[in-house]
Amino acid sequence: MHQGKYDEAEKILREVLAVTTRVLGADHPHTLTTAGNLARSLWLQGKYDESEKMEREVLEVRKRVLGAEHRDTLTTAGNLAQSLWRQEKYDESEKMEREVLAVKHQVLGAEYPGTLTTAGNLAVSLSCKKSTMSRRRWIARCLQ
Repeated sequence: MHQGKYDEAEKILREVLAVTTRVLGADHPHTLTTAGNLARSLWLQGKYDESEKMEREVLEVRKRVLGAEHRDTLTTAGNLAQSLWRQEKYDESEKMEREVLAVKHQVLGAEYPGTLTTAGNLAVSLSCKKSTMSRRRWIARCLQ
C-alpha cells in the first residue's frame, strides 16, 4: 500500500479476507488484521464511509476476542478515530481519541510510542477542529 497502488491493494486484500474468513474464521487474528488493512486501504483512497464501517466491525470483534486494552484493539480504535476525523465527525473522533489515550497511558505507559502517537493525533484533531469551527463561525458572520 505504501507504493500508492491502492486499487490493486484493495482487490488483493478483499481476496485474502475472503479466504482467511473461510479458512480461519471471522474472529481469527489474521482475519482481523487483514480486515484492518483493508479498512486502511479504503481510508487511503478516501473511501471513508466504507473504511469507518469496516473499522467499527473489526473493533467490535477485537474488543470481544482480545479485550478493550489489547494493543491491536487500541490501534483499531485509533484508526477509527482518524476515519471519523477525516469525515469531520470531530466530536466523536475526539471522544474516541481521548478514550484510546487514557487506556494507552494506563496500560502501556506515557512514554510508549503508541501513546505518544495517540496524544499527537488528539492534539492535531483538536487544533483542526478549533480552526474549522472558527472558520465556519467567521464565514457565518460574514454571510449575515
